[in-house]
Amino acid sequence: MGSEKTYQQLADELEVTLSELQEVRHNLEEATDIIEAIRSGEIDALVVKNGDEHQLFTLKSADQTYRIFIEQMTEGAVTLNRDMNIVYSNSRFADLVGLPLEKVTGQPFCRFVTSEFENYCPVLITKAWEKDMKGELLLMASNGYQIPVLLSLKTLDLDEGLSMSVIITDLTEQKENQRILEYKNTQLEEAQQIAQHLNANLENTVKERTRELETNIQQKSEVEIELRSGRKRLIRILETMAEGVSIVDLNGNLTYANPLAKKILGVKDGLLPDKSFYNAQWKNLRKDGTPLPDDEHPMAIAMDTGMPVYDHEIAVQQNDETKLYISVNAAPLYDENGVVTGVVGTFMDVTNRHLQQQQKDDFISIASHELKTPITSLKASLQLLTRLKNTSASAMLPKLIDQANRSMEKVSSLIEDLLDASHMNDGQLHLKKKKFTLSQLINDCCQHVRDEGIYTIVTEGDLDLSVYADAEKIEQVIVNFVNNAAKYAPKSKDIHLNVSKVKDMARVTVTDKGPGISADDVPHLFDRYYRVDSNGIKYSGLGLGLYISAEIIRKHNGEIGVDSEVGKGSTFWFMIPLR
Repeated sequence: MGSEKTYQQLADELEVTLSELQEVRHNLEEATDIIEAIRSGEIDALVVKNGDEHQLFTLKSADQTYRIFIEQMTEGAVTLNRDMNIVYSNSRFADLVGLPLEKVTGQPFCRFVTSEFENYCPVLITKAWEKDMKGELLLMASNGYQIPVLLSLKTLDLDEGLSMSVIITDLTEQKENQRILEYKNTQLEEAQQIAQHLNANLENTVKERTRELETNIQQKSEVEIELRSGRKRLIRILETMAEGVSIVDLNGNLTYANPLAKKILGVKDGLLPDKSFYNAQWKNLRKDGTPLPDDEHPMAIAMDTGMPVYDHEIAVQQNDETKLYISVNAAPLYDENGVVTGVVGTFMDVTNRHLQQQQKDDFISIASHELKTPITSLKASLQLLTRLKNTSASAMLPKLIDQANRSMEKVSSLIEDLLDASHMNDGQLHLKKKKFTLSQLINDCCQHVRDEGIYTIVTEGDLDLSVYADAEKIEQVIVNFVNNAAKYAPKSKDIHLNVSKVKDMARVTVTDKGPGISADDVPHLFDRYYRVDSNGIKYSGLGLGLYISAEIIRKHNGEIGVDSEVGKGSTFWFMIPLR
């Protein structure tokens, strides 16, 4: 009995053990299902019983952020790190390149593009870290097929840091549709030829081909819809172009003009004149301002010669308004027989380019004249000195030497202005600041005017005001103001300078009682090469003095300007920080 009881106990214990083992196996399968659900993103939270209470645990991971891309998008989607390596990829991208996901993740993205785009790919990704980018390229699948795709790149600020989201759109179908469209267009042309042949033959042949023709007509209708859509796209492009576009027929009638062309030609929206380049609404001129004959217009040249014309510059003047200079490109339009039916022209406003060239030409002429005058005087003085060096006429030597020195100072001043303007244009103006008293600087730099005995320099205001600035550069500005007062207001014998403090700025003014400056000239006084002509009188100088002065004051973080009234005089002023 004792032995049987022991076996019975063992059997019971074995049955309990098997039951517990089955329960463990069931719990293990359930845990495996839960882990798989967590991995695939099907579970967002867990409820866990803790004693008599239940606790809610939410799930958050990097996969959750990209779950929509990975599980739902029909396009390929990958996430890149700063090294352009693939951190995450959806199955669609893996399918595109013909590889399993585990062989895609961790790989450099540009490894999957064809050799043709291996340089373009990293450049595109690098630019996308700065702004959203799009670009087309070819992917190389594992089976050797090349897949045309559109990449849309955008940065993502994730918990793990900044990443790059790349959406890959397969363009294979689009490219195939394009090929099919071309093929259908070829079929349409063949159908038209067949129709012409059938119309010239027996009626029964026409009946036999009716069904085929109906099919072709349907295809033609579809192609025409595509053509109309393309025409609309072309019109939108023309409407937004930064160049004027116009089309004329053989008679010169303007059949099309985009908005910019209408603006340049002064044509109101919706209204096209009877003529284009012959129209009396505007004058066509050569660059030198003389009337442009009709046969010299680039549109007429292209029409007469049947050859394109490039970068032909002319001027257009609407009524009595300012002339516009335009650069015209023109090309003839041909019909299917090679006969010219009209001309298309594109043109752009190059008025600023023309004015800049004119400024350069004027500057060269002025600089040549300004340098020639003192050099001629210097040459004459040196020639006389050469003749007198062995004579007793020593009384003339001081006068000739003074003249030579003045000429050299004039040449030196002109060259210094040219160098200063060049340095400022290159951003090479450097300041050597120190503390000094403005009234003392004015007294020193205006001594040459006092020595001439023609003008009286009157300094007023806060004579003890000091500033921390570049004394030589500020002296250059003051001398320029004073010299201009003497040059443009010769009858105003008193030149008044005033020093004052305005908040934390020092203000210096130079006032004369001359003829003043017209309101049209005032906005341009501080432009480079600008010179004021007073009553037809052309004054000497390169037109750089006020430009250089303005740049010096701006370099000091100051302000510069002029207050003037015709007939009452002018006040040039500048303000610079005290410290």
